[in-house]
Amino acid sequence: MPPKPLTNKEAILRAAISIVREQGMEGINARSIASVLNCSTKPLFRVYENMEALKQDVITQLNIYYNTFMEARMSNDNRLLMQGIAYIEFARQEKNIFNTLFMNKACAGKSIKDILDADWNQLSILNAKEITGLSLENARNLFRDVWLYSHGIATQIVSDDIDLPYEEVITLIKNAFHRFALVIEDKEHK
Repeated sequence: MPPKPLTNKEAILRAAISIVREQGMEGINARSIASVLNCSTKPLFRVYENMEALKQDVITQLNIYYNTFMEARMSNDNRLLMQGIAYIEFARQEKNIFNTLFMNKACAGKSIKDILDADWNQLSILNAKEITGLSLENARNLFRDVWLYSHGIATQIVSDDIDLPYEEVITLIKNAFHRFALVIEDKEHK
């Protein structure tokens, strides 16, 4: 009799994340995970009470992965600019994970204020204030505008509606940052 495969939480999560990467969150179910692990569905439910608990852990792990991806690309030379570029690059490299985190109602019920107040975004807002000389309120407005612009490009890439080379993305985000900053600065001095 062959040895029973060892199915632990880490193995289950790795299998589930590989499914999300290939098929999106809708591809996760007990059978698909068991198939990747080459086992029955029973070991899954020894570790997880239900699929919803598993999916919550998957989202947590995907957020950790996303944050690590982003942080590795940040620079205090212009953190907001780098954040926009990295966000779009994440969408390009990890379409199904991006879709799971940012397009499947992940932001449902959140306001722009919630996004501006999120801990992760504070460093970029403060850095934008420092490098542009804008007030904190206007640095928040600049962040909002660049974030919405970046999100628009990212969703177009994920949806396969446009194909933008990396170099063009950099040019677009740099242009948007500078134009938004100029408009906001002009309003600030009126």
